[in-house]
Formats: sequence, C-alpha cells, structure tokens
Amino acid sequence: MKYKFQLDKKLFNVEVPSNSTFQSETEVKINRQAHSIMIADRDETEIKTFFLDNRLYQIEIIKNLNGFPIGIFVNGEFYSVALLKIDKYFYYREKPPRSIKSGQVKSFIPGSIKKVFFKLKDPVQEGEVVLIHQAMKMENEIRSPKSGVIRTMGVREGDNILANHLLFEVE
Repeated sequence: MKYKFQLDKKLFNVEVPSNSTFQSETEVKINRQAHSIMIADRDETEIKTFFLDNRLYQIEIIKNLNGFPIGIFVNGEFYSVALLKIDKYFYYREKPPRSIKSGQVKSFIPGSIKKVFFKLKDPVQEGEVVLIHQAMKMENEIRSPKSGVIRTMGVREGDNILANHLLFEVE
C-alpha cells in the first residue's frame, strides 16, 4: 500500500509491502528510503508504540469527528497531520476553518449517499445529521456545520459521488 500524508506541512510518501503483518520486523519506505519497523504495542484499533530503525516511538493519534487523523503526539510532541492519499483511491485533507464556517459541505472521499434527512429550504441546526455518506464499507454521518436553512442540496439518495463533490450548503 502507498500512503501520502502531510506532517507539519512536510509531505511524506510511505510504501508498505502488501504482505506486511508487522508481527515481526518489516521494511517500509519513507520518501523512497528503506526503514525497519516493528510494532511494539497496540490496542484493537491503533498502534501505541513501535520501533523504527531500532528506536522506540510512543504515539497517540488525534482524530476529527469523521475519524480522520488531524494530529499526532510522537514521544509527547504534537504534530499536525493530514492524510492525503492511500494508493490511488482515497484523498483527504483537513478543511481549513473558514470552509467549515462557510456552510458548504463537500465529500471528503468517493462513495454513495445512503440516506438524506433534509430537503431544500428545510431549517437545520448546527451538528444535526443531514445525510449518510457510505465509503469504504463505512457509513459516515455528515452533519451541518452551522444552523440555518438548506440552500443547496447537491445529492439524492443512491447517488454515487467523487471526492470534493458538493453535498449541501447551509445559509
């Protein structure tokens, strides 16, 4: 698998062999340079400590409401992070605060629209679930970024959409 992410405004390309289990030492490439990695401790969903080139790292990943990484603590030091690409299928970048406040909501990854709870001109409160977006076998609740009225509805139930597609706009 190939990953691309941004860590404190610096881009990283990571290649992980498809047969990797991380049960033992594994070679990964970070910006084309080979490194040895071995997982030391993990829980059900996340890695907590790992060895990279025989050096121990303790990490804690900070995620947004959609479950995507926005920051990471490495050995107690915080770094902002944004996942940009997994292979050729998945693109994501944390939205800047002004786009969140604008009322425009766009898809963050390709997928399909499972359920739409509001229609054009309906009033909506900040945080209310407006629609369900299914991607990578997961259902994501897409919430209103602010209170107002649905001004634009860019999708219908059953639509297949690409990343960065306008889902709806609240005015």
